Amino acid sequence: MWRAEVAISIALTLFITFAGFSQLPTPAAALSRDEWFIVSIGDVPCGWLHERVVVAGPRIETSNEMRLTVGRAGAQAQISVRWQFDESPEGTPISCAVEQSSGAELSQTTYRFGATHITVEERAGGRTNAREMPKPAGEWLTPAQVERTTALARARGSERITYATVDPATGLTRVEIISTRISQASVDGAPTTWKTQNSAVPMATIDEIDSAGRVISSRTPLAIGDMVARRSSEHEAKRAAASGGVDVISRSIVSLARAEPKLLSGRRASLAVKAADDAVLSLASGGSQLVKPNPAGGLFVDIEVGRSSLATAQEVADPRYLASTILIDGADPAVRSLALRALASAGLTKSSPAAERAEATRALVMRFIIHKDLATAFAGASAVVQSRAGDCSEHAILLAALLRAQNIPSRVASGLVYASEFAGKKAVFAWHMWTQAQIDGRWIDLDATLDSRAFHPGHLMIATSAQDDAQLDSDFSGLLATIGNLSIEVVDVD
Repeated sequence: MWRAEVAISIALTLFITFAGFSQLPTPAAALSRDEWFIVSIGDVPCGWLHERVVVAGPRIETSNEMRLTVGRAGAQAQISVRWQFDESPEGTPISCAVEQSSGAELSQTTYRFGATHITVEERAGGRTNAREMPKPAGEWLTPAQVERTTALARARGSERITYATVDPATGLTRVEIISTRISQASVDGAPTTWKTQNSAVPMATIDEIDSAGRVISSRTPLAIGDMVARRSSEHEAKRAAASGGVDVISRSIVSLARAEPKLLSGRRASLAVKAADDAVLSLASGGSQLVKPNPAGGLFVDIEVGRSSLATAQEVADPRYLASTILIDGADPAVRSLALRALASAGLTKSSPAAERAEATRALVMRFIIHKDLATAFAGASAVVQSRAGDCSEHAILLAALLRAQNIPSRVASGLVYASEFAGKKAVFAWHMWTQAQIDGRWIDLDATLDSRAFHPGHLMIATSAQDDAQLDSDFSGLLATIGNLSIEVVDVD
């Protein structure tokens, strides 16, 4: 099963990245600060957030590090994301470094700003990728500029602050921020509260700001429990991270009213899917999945084995689906060798039909990963070739890389899959990841965790991603509104 805590780590980074950008306007030398926060989900302490601003000679260094401990059906995982943004005192971006660890390996990405482009270097497990990317379009503020701008606006009594900045943890994505004051500080010392909306994620955050302009807490409502970062001492914050954390898998599982074994063996299923809180739900059609509105509310989702969807002209031309990245490293010699092995084992060659090669590769991945458990956390394809270990995410990533090594465009799909029993519960949909291949201009679904068939109708797709960055990319942000917030009814299955 794909782990919901990976999406939670993205959420924490996205929501809390901007929490500390609230100091009062001061000379550059006085910007320096060092603050710790306890992070909790559903009132259960599970990690810490550390924010620093250091003035180091001719540059200002802003860093943000989050560490999170979560439970996974009786096991534990530790996830960390750290970034540092360097800029001049005038706000000229110099560089940005991002590190992410999810237990399997450490991935590092460095962005160096040039006159017209950004030079990117990605490293993981001894592998290095170098590329260039354009600067984020339009005007945007660097972290220190955000601090000055928001602090000045609050000091002037502004009730609404808008600006654009970039999110280091999701590949320098440009995001629009709107902060609205919803209460003013009172004479009895109650803090000022602000509602902050971030265009990268679907939920708003409520920030409490003290009279000195410092963040007391940031709270983001989620269906599995509010995510909260509350200012604390370093000792208190690290003690929180040492706890068992919150079991996000148990909180995100969707139980059915009755067992539906045909979801694992059938050809087609129709599901009625709603947001548990009656919010508007948006799911995409693609591959085997066709989505349409339900007049009674929510959506009807029809999943048919063997169905494919037409790739758009933009998707056909998109180089990301063939690119070798830190996670989907199809250019790695060991990955290429395994791709050839997949063909040979099925009596195929490089010139065999793409559909036959894709299925042979899927079947090989199922057999090749022999340690099938939750002990590995989102490893890159070449790491999986060495370890032969992982759960659904490693199966999906390795298959995507092997397809790209054969010049077959690929992406990963994330969502939920039906299980007769999982994490001590029966008849449930649990979080999952699989692969989509673009063959003859159409997207087809391939699940490398299945031993007897390529796919079954018990898959509910929420999002797809090219996984074209060392960090988990922003395509997954759409998952955040659905984790723990779905109800599923099986209308028909055959």
